Amino acid sequence: MQFTLKSKGRARGLLAMATVSTMVVASGAFVSATANASSGGTVTIGESTTLSGSIAELGQTGLEGVQFAAATINAHGGLLGKQIKVVSADDAATPATGASNARNFILNDHAVAIFGPVVSSVAAAEEPIATQYKVPIFFHTSNDVALLTSDFTKYAFQVVPNTVMEPRAAAAYLAHAVGKKKITIGTFAPNYSFGTSTVAGFIQALKDLHVNYTLVNQQFPPLEATNIAPYLSALVAAHPQYVFNAQFGGDLVTFSKQAAQYGFFKHTKVIAMYSASPLEALGSQAPAGAIGFDRAPFWAAGMTGMNGAGMASFITAFKAKYHAYPSAWAIMAYTAVQTWAYGVNKAHTFAGAKVSAVLSGATVPTIRGPLYLRACDHQANVPEYVGTVSSSMNTKYHLHLWESNIFVAQASQIMLTCKQSLALRG
Repeated sequence: MQFTLKSKGRARGLLAMATVSTMVVASGAFVSATANASSGGTVTIGESTTLSGSIAELGQTGLEGVQFAAATINAHGGLLGKQIKVVSADDAATPATGASNARNFILNDHAVAIFGPVVSSVAAAEEPIATQYKVPIFFHTSNDVALLTSDFTKYAFQVVPNTVMEPRAAAAYLAHAVGKKKITIGTFAPNYSFGTSTVAGFIQALKDLHVNYTLVNQQFPPLEATNIAPYLSALVAAHPQYVFNAQFGGDLVTFSKQAAQYGFFKHTKVIAMYSASPLEALGSQAPAGAIGFDRAPFWAAGMTGMNGAGMASFITAFKAKYHAYPSAWAIMAYTAVQTWAYGVNKAHTFAGAKVSAVLSGATVPTIRGPLYLRACDHQANVPEYVGTVSSSMNTKYHLHLWESNIFVAQASQIMLTCKQSLALRG
Protein backbone atom coordinates (compact mmCIF):
# COMPACT_ATOMS: atom_id res chain seq x y z
CA MET A 1 0.00 0.00 0.00
CA GLN A 2 1.25 3.48 -0.83
CA PHE A 3 1.04 5.94 2.05
CA THR A 4 0.35 9.64 1.48
CA LEU A 5 0.22 12.84 3.50
CA LYS A 6 -3.26 13.90 2.40
CA SER A 7 -5.59 14.58 5.30
CA LYS A 8 -8.91 14.27 3.45
CA GLY A 9 -10.39 10.85 2.88
CA ARG A 10 -7.83 8.98 4.98
CA ALA A 11 -8.69 5.49 6.11
CA ARG A 12 -8.22 5.21 9.86
CA GLY A 13 -6.23 2.08 10.70
CA LEU A 14 -5.69 0.31 13.99
CA LEU A 15 -2.99 1.64 16.25
CA ALA A 16 0.04 -0.64 16.57
CA MET A 17 0.15 -0.70 20.35
CA ALA A 18 3.47 -2.52 20.69
CA THR A 19 5.13 0.13 18.53
CA VAL A 20 3.53 2.97 20.46
CA SER A 21 4.62 1.41 23.73
CA THR A 22 8.23 1.49 22.58
CA MET A 23 7.86 5.11 21.53
CA VAL A 24 6.29 6.21 24.81
CA VAL A 25 8.77 4.53 27.10
CA ALA A 26 11.72 5.69 24.99
CA SER A 27 10.69 9.33 24.86
CA GLY A 28 10.46 9.72 28.62
CA ALA A 29 8.08 12.69 28.36
CA PHE A 30 4.90 10.63 28.48
CA VAL A 31 5.62 8.41 31.45
CA SER A 32 2.78 9.28 33.81
CA ALA A 33 3.51 10.50 37.32
CA THR A 34 1.03 9.88 40.12
CA ALA A 35 2.39 11.85 43.07
CA ASN A 36 -0.16 14.31 44.47
CA ALA A 37 -2.57 13.39 41.65
CA SER A 38 -6.17 12.27 41.88
CA SER A 39 -7.02 9.18 39.85
CA GLY A 40 -9.89 8.79 37.43
CA GLY A 41 -11.83 11.21 35.28
CA THR A 42 -10.64 13.36 32.40
CA VAL A 43 -8.68 16.52 31.81
CA THR A 44 -9.28 18.71 28.75
CA ILE A 45 -6.90 20.44 26.36
CA GLY A 46 -7.97 22.65 23.44
CA GLU A 47 -6.73 23.10 19.88
CA SER A 48 -8.05 26.16 18.04
CA THR A 49 -6.63 26.12 14.54
CA THR A 50 -7.37 26.65 10.86
CA LEU A 51 -9.46 23.71 9.63
CA SER A 52 -10.89 25.29 6.47
CA GLY A 53 -9.53 27.23 3.49
CA SER A 54 -6.31 26.90 1.52
CA ILE A 55 -4.07 26.41 4.57
CA ALA A 56 -6.38 23.95 6.30
CA GLU A 57 -3.98 21.04 5.81
CA LEU A 58 -1.62 22.61 8.34
CA GLY A 59 -4.35 22.87 10.94
CA GLN A 60 -5.86 19.47 10.22
CA THR A 61 -2.59 17.54 10.48
CA GLY A 62 -1.50 19.62 13.46
CA LEU A 63 -4.73 18.63 15.19
CA GLU A 64 -3.98 15.00 14.37
CA GLY A 65 -0.60 15.38 16.06
CA VAL A 66 -2.27 16.69 19.22
CA GLN A 67 -4.93 13.97 19.15
CA PHE A 68 -2.36 11.24 18.54
CA ALA A 69 -0.22 12.45 21.44
CA ALA A 70 -3.25 12.47 23.74
CA ALA A 71 -4.27 8.98 22.58
CA THR A 72 -0.74 7.72 23.23
CA ILE A 73 -0.75 9.09 26.77
CA ASN A 74 -4.22 7.72 27.43
CA ALA A 75 -3.24 4.25 26.18
CA HIS A 76 -0.59 4.13 28.90
CA GLY A 77 -2.55 5.23 31.93
CA GLY A 78 -3.18 8.88 31.20
CA LEU A 79 -1.54 11.88 32.80
CA LEU A 80 -1.55 12.15 36.59
CA GLY A 81 -4.12 9.36 36.52
CA LYS A 82 -6.51 11.16 34.17
CA GLN A 83 -7.46 10.57 30.55
CA ILE A 84 -6.87 13.50 28.22
CA LYS A 85 -9.79 14.84 26.20
CA VAL A 86 -9.04 17.01 23.15
CA VAL A 87 -11.55 19.66 22.08
CA SER A 88 -11.02 21.53 18.84
CA ALA A 89 -12.52 24.33 16.76
CA ASP A 90 -11.92 26.04 13.42
CA ASP A 91 -10.61 29.59 13.77
CA ALA A 92 -11.07 30.26 10.00
CA ALA A 93 -7.71 32.10 10.16
CA THR A 94 -9.55 34.93 11.95
CA PRO A 95 -8.14 36.44 15.17
CA ALA A 96 -11.53 37.19 16.76
CA THR A 97 -12.69 33.63 16.15
CA GLY A 98 -9.50 32.18 17.58
CA ALA A 99 -9.81 34.32 20.71
CA SER A 100 -13.44 33.24 21.12
CA ASN A 101 -12.48 29.59 20.71
CA ALA A 102 -9.75 29.85 23.35
CA ARG A 103 -12.10 31.55 25.79
CA ASN A 104 -14.77 28.91 25.22
CA PHE A 105 -12.27 26.11 25.76
CA ILE A 106 -11.24 27.57 29.10
CA LEU A 107 -14.62 28.70 30.44
CA ASN A 108 -16.94 26.05 29.01
CA ASP A 109 -14.68 23.01 28.56
CA HIS A 110 -12.37 23.82 31.48
CA ALA A 111 -9.29 23.29 29.30
CA VAL A 112 -6.01 23.30 31.22
CA ALA A 113 -3.81 23.95 28.15
CA ILE A 114 -4.27 25.49 24.70
CA PHE A 115 -2.48 24.39 21.50
CA GLY A 116 -2.26 25.92 18.03
CA PRO A 117 -3.06 27.86 15.86
CA VAL A 118 -1.67 28.15 12.28
CA VAL A 119 -1.84 31.90 11.72
CA SER A 120 0.32 34.13 13.91
CA SER A 121 -2.25 36.93 14.10
CA VAL A 122 -4.70 34.40 15.54
CA ALA A 123 -2.05 33.24 18.00
CA ALA A 124 -1.54 36.85 19.08
CA ALA A 125 -5.28 37.10 19.79
CA GLU A 126 -5.35 33.86 21.79
CA GLU A 127 -2.23 34.60 23.83
CA PRO A 128 -3.76 37.26 26.12
CA ILE A 129 -6.81 35.04 26.71
CA ALA A 130 -4.56 32.23 27.94
CA THR A 131 -2.66 34.69 30.10
CA GLN A 132 -5.84 36.17 31.58
CA TYR A 133 -6.94 32.73 32.80
CA LYS A 134 -3.43 31.48 33.63
CA VAL A 135 -3.56 28.63 31.13
CA PRO A 136 -0.35 27.66 29.28
CA ILE A 137 -0.49 28.01 25.49
CA PHE A 138 1.83 26.15 23.12
CA PHE A 139 2.54 27.42 19.61
CA HIS A 140 3.48 24.52 17.34
CA THR A 141 2.75 26.11 13.93
CA SER A 142 2.37 29.90 14.27
CA ASN A 143 5.80 31.38 14.82
CA ASP A 144 5.88 35.19 14.71
CA VAL A 145 8.84 36.34 16.77
CA ALA A 146 6.56 38.93 18.42
CA LEU A 147 4.64 36.16 20.22
CA LEU A 148 7.54 35.63 22.61
CA THR A 149 9.08 39.11 22.53
CA SER A 150 6.81 42.17 22.39
CA ASP A 151 3.81 39.99 23.33
CA PHE A 152 5.70 37.85 25.84
CA THR A 153 3.80 36.18 28.65
CA LYS A 154 5.05 33.56 31.06
CA TYR A 155 2.27 31.25 29.90
CA ALA A 156 3.34 31.07 26.22
CA PHE A 157 5.82 28.59 24.72
CA GLN A 158 6.98 28.07 21.14
CA VAL A 159 8.36 24.77 19.81
CA VAL A 160 8.93 25.93 16.21
CA PRO A 161 11.62 28.12 14.65
CA ASN A 162 10.33 31.69 14.79
CA THR A 163 10.19 34.31 12.03
CA VAL A 164 13.79 35.32 12.72
CA MET A 165 15.17 31.78 12.86
CA GLU A 166 13.47 30.38 9.76
CA PRO A 167 14.53 33.05 7.25
CA ARG A 168 18.01 33.15 8.78
CA ALA A 169 18.32 29.46 7.94
CA ALA A 170 17.23 30.03 4.33
CA ALA A 171 19.63 32.97 4.03
CA ALA A 172 22.49 30.93 5.48
CA TYR A 173 21.89 28.22 2.88
CA LEU A 174 21.78 30.79 0.07
CA ALA A 175 24.93 32.52 1.31
CA HIS A 176 26.74 29.20 1.26
CA ALA A 177 25.47 28.43 -2.25
CA VAL A 178 26.34 31.75 -3.94
CA GLY A 179 29.44 32.81 -2.02
CA LYS A 180 30.54 36.30 -3.17
CA LYS A 181 28.62 36.16 -6.45
CA LYS A 182 26.29 39.11 -7.08
CA ILE A 183 22.64 38.05 -7.31
CA THR A 184 19.19 39.58 -7.72
CA ILE A 185 16.44 38.82 -5.22
CA GLY A 186 12.65 39.07 -5.22
CA THR A 187 10.20 38.29 -2.41
CA PHE A 188 6.62 37.04 -2.29
CA ALA A 189 4.62 36.73 0.93
CA PRO A 190 1.07 37.02 2.30
CA ASN A 191 0.38 40.48 3.69
CA TYR A 192 0.03 39.76 7.40
CA SER A 193 2.37 39.55 10.38
CA PHE A 194 3.98 36.20 9.55
CA GLY A 195 4.60 37.07 5.89
CA THR A 196 5.97 40.55 6.41
CA SER A 197 8.16 39.67 9.40
CA THR A 198 9.53 36.55 7.69
CA VAL A 199 10.53 38.53 4.59
CA ALA A 200 12.06 41.26 6.74
CA GLY A 201 14.03 38.60 8.63
CA PHE A 202 15.32 37.09 5.39
CA ILE A 203 16.50 40.45 4.01
CA GLN A 204 18.16 41.33 7.30
CA ALA A 205 19.91 37.95 7.38
CA LEU A 206 21.27 38.51 3.86
CA LYS A 207 22.74 41.80 5.07
CA ASP A 208 24.21 40.21 8.19
CA LEU A 209 25.80 37.48 6.09
CA HIS A 210 27.20 40.04 3.61
CA VAL A 211 25.45 38.48 0.61
CA ASN A 212 26.03 40.60 -2.49
CA TYR A 213 22.43 41.05 -3.61
CA THR A 214 20.08 43.54 -5.22
CA LEU A 215 16.41 43.52 -4.22
CA VAL A 216 14.48 43.93 -7.50
CA ASN A 217 10.84 43.32 -6.52
CA GLN A 218 8.60 42.57 -3.55
CA GLN A 219 4.99 41.39 -3.62
CA PHE A 220 2.57 41.07 -0.68
CA PRO A 221 -0.81 39.65 -1.80
CA PRO A 222 -3.60 39.32 0.79
CA LEU A 223 -3.62 36.11 2.84
CA GLU A 224 -5.41 33.34 0.89
CA ALA A 225 -5.84 35.64 -2.14
CA THR A 226 -7.82 33.84 -4.85
CA ASN A 227 -6.15 35.75 -7.69
CA ILE A 228 -2.38 36.22 -7.41
CA ALA A 229 -1.81 36.76 -11.14
CA PRO A 230 -1.19 40.54 -10.91
CA TYR A 231 1.34 40.06 -8.10
CA LEU A 232 3.03 37.16 -9.84
CA SER A 233 3.20 39.03 -13.17
CA ALA A 234 5.01 41.92 -11.53
CA LEU A 235 7.48 39.54 -9.94
CA VAL A 236 8.12 37.67 -13.18
CA ALA A 237 8.71 40.96 -15.02
CA ALA A 238 11.53 41.85 -12.61
CA HIS A 239 13.53 38.71 -13.61
CA PRO A 240 15.02 37.91 -10.18
CA GLN A 241 17.51 35.06 -9.98
CA TYR A 242 16.13 34.03 -6.58
CA VAL A 243 12.74 34.55 -4.98
CA PHE A 244 12.11 34.09 -1.27
CA ASN A 245 8.48 33.00 -0.83
CA ALA A 246 6.90 32.97 2.64
CA GLN A 247 3.73 31.15 1.57
CA PHE A 248 2.87 27.64 2.67
CA GLY A 249 0.29 24.90 2.21
CA GLY A 250 -2.32 25.39 -0.49
CA ASP A 251 -1.19 28.96 -1.13
CA LEU A 252 2.30 27.76 -2.06
CA VAL A 253 0.83 25.07 -4.32
CA THR A 254 -1.26 27.70 -6.12
CA PHE A 255 1.78 29.95 -6.52
CA SER A 256 3.92 27.12 -7.88
CA LYS A 257 1.35 26.01 -10.44
CA GLN A 258 0.74 29.54 -11.70
CA ALA A 259 4.44 30.38 -11.70
CA ALA A 260 5.13 27.28 -13.81
CA GLN A 261 2.70 28.59 -16.44
CA TYR A 262 4.95 31.65 -16.77
CA GLY A 263 8.02 29.43 -17.13
CA PHE A 264 9.21 31.07 -13.93
CA PHE A 265 11.26 28.16 -12.61
CA LYS A 266 13.43 27.96 -15.73
CA HIS A 267 15.41 31.06 -14.81
CA THR A 268 14.53 31.64 -11.14
CA LYS A 269 15.19 29.56 -8.05
CA VAL A 270 12.35 29.84 -5.56
CA ILE A 271 13.15 29.49 -1.87
CA ALA A 272 9.98 28.39 -0.07
CA MET A 273 8.44 26.02 2.47
CA TYR A 274 8.45 23.04 0.11
CA SER A 275 7.62 20.47 2.76
CA ALA A 276 6.19 17.06 1.91
CA SER A 277 2.54 18.15 1.71
CA PRO A 278 2.85 20.79 -1.04
CA LEU A 279 5.36 18.59 -2.87
CA GLU A 280 2.86 15.74 -2.81
CA ALA A 281 0.12 18.04 -4.07
CA LEU A 282 2.37 19.26 -6.89
CA GLY A 283 3.50 15.76 -7.84
CA SER A 284 5.36 15.80 -11.16
CA GLN A 285 4.94 19.61 -11.17
CA ALA A 286 7.22 19.94 -8.14
CA PRO A 287 9.86 22.55 -9.11
CA ALA A 288 13.09 20.57 -9.32
CA GLY A 289 16.05 22.60 -8.14
CA ALA A 290 13.96 24.91 -5.96
CA ILE A 291 15.21 25.44 -2.42
CA GLY A 292 12.91 24.08 0.26
CA PHE A 293 12.93 24.76 3.98
CA ASP A 294 11.01 22.83 6.60
CA ARG A 295 10.68 22.76 10.35
CA ALA A 296 10.48 19.02 10.94
CA PRO A 297 10.70 16.88 7.76
CA PHE A 298 9.94 13.28 8.70
CA TRP A 299 12.13 11.90 5.92
CA ALA A 300 15.18 13.70 7.34
CA ALA A 301 14.98 12.04 10.75
CA GLY A 302 17.53 9.36 9.94
CA MET A 303 19.93 11.77 8.20
CA THR A 304 20.02 14.66 10.67
CA GLY A 305 19.89 15.39 14.37
CA MET A 306 16.07 15.35 14.39
CA ASN A 307 16.06 11.82 15.69
CA GLY A 308 15.16 11.78 19.36
CA ALA A 309 14.23 8.63 21.23
CA GLY A 310 11.06 7.23 19.74
CA MET A 311 11.03 9.15 16.43
CA ALA A 312 11.25 6.07 14.22
CA SER A 313 8.56 4.34 16.27
CA PHE A 314 6.39 7.45 16.15
CA ILE A 315 6.57 7.59 12.34
CA THR A 316 5.62 3.90 12.11
CA ALA A 317 2.75 4.20 14.60
CA PHE A 318 1.40 7.40 13.06
CA LYS A 319 1.45 5.80 9.61
CA ALA A 320 -0.33 2.73 10.98
CA LYS A 321 -3.11 4.88 12.43
CA TYR A 322 -3.62 7.46 9.70
CA HIS A 323 -2.28 5.64 6.62
CA ALA A 324 -0.08 8.67 6.09
CA TYR A 325 3.40 9.80 6.98
CA PRO A 326 3.36 12.58 9.58
CA SER A 327 3.63 16.13 8.28
CA ALA A 328 5.95 18.57 10.01
CA TRP A 329 2.83 20.13 11.52
CA ALA A 330 1.84 16.80 13.10
CA ILE A 331 5.35 16.21 14.43
CA MET A 332 5.59 19.67 16.00
CA ALA A 333 2.10 19.38 17.50
CA TYR A 334 2.99 16.01 18.99
CA THR A 335 6.10 17.47 20.62
CA ALA A 336 4.06 20.41 21.93
CA VAL A 337 1.89 17.95 23.85
CA GLN A 338 5.01 16.12 25.00
CA THR A 339 6.27 19.45 26.32
CA TRP A 340 3.06 20.15 28.23
CA ALA A 341 2.93 16.60 29.61
CA TYR A 342 6.52 16.89 30.81
CA GLY A 343 5.63 20.10 32.66
CA VAL A 344 2.56 18.53 34.25
CA ASN A 345 4.54 15.52 35.45
CA LYS A 346 7.32 17.69 36.86
CA ALA A 347 4.88 20.04 38.57
CA HIS A 348 2.63 17.18 39.76
CA THR A 349 -0.36 19.31 38.87
CA PHE A 350 -2.35 20.68 35.93
CA ALA A 351 -2.30 24.19 37.43
CA GLY A 352 -1.16 26.54 34.68
CA ALA A 353 1.07 28.78 36.78
CA LYS A 354 3.04 25.86 38.20
CA VAL A 355 3.31 24.02 34.88
CA SER A 356 4.56 27.18 33.15
CA ALA A 357 7.09 27.85 35.90
CA VAL A 358 8.49 24.32 35.62
CA LEU A 359 8.84 24.55 31.83
CA SER A 360 10.65 27.89 31.86
CA GLY A 361 14.31 26.98 31.38
CA ALA A 362 13.57 23.25 31.16
CA THR A 363 15.03 20.72 28.75
CA VAL A 364 12.24 18.46 27.53
CA PRO A 365 12.85 14.99 26.00
CA THR A 366 10.86 14.66 22.77
CA ILE A 367 10.82 12.56 19.62
CA ARG A 368 12.68 15.42 17.90
CA GLY A 369 15.40 15.26 20.51
CA PRO A 370 15.77 17.34 23.69
CA LEU A 371 14.14 20.77 23.44
CA TYR A 372 15.52 23.50 25.67
CA LEU A 373 12.94 26.20 26.47
CA ARG A 374 14.90 29.35 27.22
CA ALA A 375 13.86 31.04 30.44
CA CYS A 376 14.29 34.48 28.85
CA ASP A 377 11.57 34.01 26.21
CA HIS A 378 10.33 30.38 26.19
CA GLN A 379 11.59 29.81 22.65
CA ALA A 380 12.69 26.21 22.04
CA ASN A 381 16.18 25.74 20.62
CA VAL A 382 14.98 23.99 17.47
CA PRO A 383 16.84 23.85 14.13
CA GLU A 384 15.56 24.49 10.60
CA TYR A 385 16.15 22.16 7.65
CA VAL A 386 16.94 23.29 4.08
CA GLY A 387 17.33 21.23 0.93
CA THR A 388 16.98 21.12 -2.84
CA VAL A 389 13.80 19.75 -4.40
CA SER A 390 14.67 16.57 -6.26
CA SER A 391 13.92 16.01 -9.92
CA SER A 392 13.07 12.36 -9.27
CA MET A 393 10.63 10.59 -7.01
CA ASN A 394 11.87 9.25 -3.69
CA THR A 395 11.58 5.48 -4.11
CA LYS A 396 11.06 4.85 -0.39
CA TYR A 397 8.25 7.32 0.15
CA HIS A 398 6.90 7.60 -3.43
CA LEU A 399 7.05 11.40 -3.28
CA HIS A 400 9.13 14.17 -4.84
CA LEU A 401 11.11 15.27 -1.79
CA TRP A 402 14.62 16.73 -1.42
CA GLU A 403 18.05 15.59 -2.45
CA SER A 404 19.91 13.75 0.32
CA ASN A 405 22.37 16.55 1.19
CA ILE A 406 20.14 18.31 3.71
CA PHE A 407 21.46 21.50 5.32
CA VAL A 408 20.73 21.78 9.05
CA ALA A 409 20.75 25.29 10.50
CA GLN A 410 21.28 24.72 14.20
CA ALA A 411 19.46 26.86 16.75
CA SER A 412 22.74 28.31 17.99
CA GLN A 413 23.31 29.77 14.50
CA ILE A 414 19.86 31.26 13.91
CA MET A 415 18.33 32.21 17.28
CA LEU A 416 18.25 35.69 18.69
CA THR A 417 20.36 36.03 21.80
CA CYS A 418 18.44 36.51 25.02
CA LYS A 419 19.67 40.11 25.04
CA GLN A 420 18.24 40.69 21.57
CA SER A 421 14.99 38.97 22.49
CA LEU A 422 14.55 41.03 25.63
CA ALA A 423 15.28 44.23 23.69
CA LEU A 424 12.34 43.45 21.39
CA ARG A 425 10.08 43.07 24.41
CA GLY A 426 10.37 46.79 25.03
